[in-house]
Amino acid sequence: AAAFGSFTLTRFTRKVGLVRLIMFLLVMSVIFQALLSLTSGVFAFTFVRMLQTGFAAAVIPLVFSIFASQKRGAVIGFINSSRFGGSAVGPMLAASVLAVSNLQTLFLAISGLTVLALIGFRLIFRSD
Repeated sequence: AAAFGSFTLTRFTRKVGLVRLIMFLLVMSVIFQALLSLTSGVFAFTFVRMLQTGFAAAVIPLVFSIFASQKRGAVIGFINSSRFGGSAVGPMLAASVLAVSNLQTLFLAISGLTVLALIGFRLIFRSD
């Protein structure tokens, strides 16, 4: 799903614009992340998760393309460091949330954090 999303969805950049496509992908990712809290059963969860992954996976290459064209290596380094930090800290935070709550709360919390990232992205790239 991640490879399919990255390969196919990034092709729409020329038609809708880079920032609009990133915004759309983030919104769809948030919607499907929140839907995970409503799924019951392995098959429904897997289906929704595959769709969410397809939308989310296309965002990073598109964001990289913004900064790579401007030759801003420090920004790309920061993004990669953030991805590494998220991979290291994310499971620990998720386990902490699950220790005091449930999966629905975790999925909705992740959706909320993604909405904050979406708002931040939109504020930075207002002119597009």
